[in-house]
Amino acid sequence: MSVSFKRYKYLKEFKLLHHNSIKFQTPLILRMFGALNEVNMRKENRYILCNFLDQHSDQMGLDENIYEVNNQRTLNQLFILAFNKAKEFKLLDALYDEYINSINAINSKKAI
Repeated sequence: MSVSFKRYKYLKEFKLLHHNSIKFQTPLILRMFGALNEVNMRKENRYILCNFLDQHSDQMGLDENIYEVNNQRTLNQLFILAFNKAKEFKLLDALYDEYINSINAINSKKAI
């Protein structure tokens, strides 16, 4: 399956996921993270995670500038940091929304 076809397939699925009443968002966050990696959108994935951490750094007590330490961590480490902080500070909804909004923006930007 070509990368463009996979990208189209996943972006089409993501568009259908936009439900505010979804109770179990953790598996969907994990799927979106993995799917973006699978369709070669690691930079976008990194941007989503950094943006989330930056927006909520005051609540989480992150003193470091996430954009400066971003390249010192692997993408998986960055995801684990963001996910654990979101879970600890009850911000899973915010992380889910960040992924959905970003994927919707990617979907409307990319003419596939």
